[in-house]
Amino acid sequence: MMSRLTVGALLVGLAATENSVFQINVPASLRKPGGYSHKASLFGRPSYASTTQRLYYAGDGGGHGTLCAFDTTKTYPTPFILMVDRGDCTFVTKARNAQQMGATALVVADNLCVCGAPCSPQAGCQYTEPVLADDGSGADIVIPAVMLPKQEADDIVNYFRCGKLPIQGRPQTCAWSPDWSQEATVQASLEYTVPNPDDRVEWELWTTSIDGASLDFLTAFKDTVLQLGTHQHFAPMMYTYNGSQYGCDVKQTGSDMCGNLCTNGGLYCAPDPDGSQDEGISGADVVAENLRRACLWDLVGGDDVADKNQVGVGKVWWDYVSEFTRLCSTAETFADDNCRATAMKNAGADKQAVDTCVEGSGGLEKGRNDVLDQAVEALDRENIVYVPECIVNGVVHYGSVDPPNILASICQGFPIQDRPPVCDCASDPRYDDCVANNGAAPVSSGSSSSSKDRVVEHDGMPWYGVLMLVVSVVVVMLLAGLAYWKRTQRQMRDQVRGILAEYMPMEDLGEALNPMQTEPDAAPVFSVNA
Repeated sequence: MMSRLTVGALLVGLAATENSVFQINVPASLRKPGGYSHKASLFGRPSYASTTQRLYYAGDGGGHGTLCAFDTTKTYPTPFILMVDRGDCTFVTKARNAQQMGATALVVADNLCVCGAPCSPQAGCQYTEPVLADDGSGADIVIPAVMLPKQEADDIVNYFRCGKLPIQGRPQTCAWSPDWSQEATVQASLEYTVPNPDDRVEWELWTTSIDGASLDFLTAFKDTVLQLGTHQHFAPMMYTYNGSQYGCDVKQTGSDMCGNLCTNGGLYCAPDPDGSQDEGISGADVVAENLRRACLWDLVGGDDVADKNQVGVGKVWWDYVSEFTRLCSTAETFADDNCRATAMKNAGADKQAVDTCVEGSGGLEKGRNDVLDQAVEALDRENIVYVPECIVNGVVHYGSVDPPNILASICQGFPIQDRPPVCDCASDPRYDDCVANNGAAPVSSGSSSSSKDRVVEHDGMPWYGVLMLVVSVVVVMLLAGLAYWKRTQRQMRDQVRGILAEYMPMEDLGEALNPMQTEPDAAPVFSVNA
């Protein structure tokens, strides 16, 4: 599978709403209205329940607490949130080490000012706060992570360094002491939220037809979408950028500004997935497949689909993506029409209708394409930084893009009373089995259920299985009892016959001993007297 595609070099900023709040509760003097400005990580698992715990600082404010190695010399009473300095290693490495130390969340204190921000020193400032991206190894991170800008982090760091806030109007003069970091008691909270305005969650995934992280997720998440059904409304957003912004549509004598990255004379482009414009899959190939997937979605999952149960669901689209990923993901097969036709046939997609949409919207050769224009406009409007990027009810999903994590974000978008049963699977270690049973799989000990009408046995068997087992045992016991009763009756009859058979010969013997008797004996007289 191709590696994750990062497009941060092309775009900066996020248009969707932030959905996390970091706040200092103790001391009250550090509390800020609305919480601290911060950037949430693109890896880890956000906690939708408020995490309120003691905050410890691993550094000394001098860059000595970057936590780039697992520190066995420092231990903190659990549970706790850990604050570390930025620098020297990746954000994922810091989070992994914090996680191994027992932290439930990581806070990174930035050590560089943003140019023009109310922060000092401005020398060596950065243009914008960095994105806490996954370095490619963050699949094992299960705690959330955020980074505070320097001017926000300094207030907390100084409190840890001094054990108290500076007196109003007096400059900070205290020096670092290891004891003070323990004496300075700080309580922090971190919470992620998703708006839930109604009983249907609308979500979108920004992706490309070649992004490995997206394709792995799409292949694995299909059954979850089918279980959610019309409770959710999905929209795939295919990342295609405007080539005109980079002069790709301007032809220069003896050179091509953007090579084979674009279609339609340089109007619509995508990054080269393998980094070589001379061989392999080209950006133009990616744009073409993006267009076909956008057309297929309009045909099988768009708002105008005749089958209203497929609006926002689009089962055939998910099937096609899975089949294409399985059959056509190599450099030799990605742009092969025969491979694509096979994938569409296996998925039940109408290839002719898709081809008609591609050509009818403007094609891929010259001039503008209506479908690709819509994709470019959406990209500019939402100002996407990276792919895959998931947006749920208008807020960015932070954390890893994997089925349990995305399902958790989607389910937070439902009012509690309207959450479908499959939402319980987000915290189930046997996720696939749970989804296959629409939330009826056993959950791990101690986890809570938020859906309605959910009856689950914790020994691994659903309630209806237990009922059938009990009925079966009762029936077997009844049949066994009936068989035993019949056997006992038969044995009693045989014994009676045996007893009677023993007395019959004595009557015959009596006649032989008194052969002269011609009259029957007198009837015996029974009396209660002596």
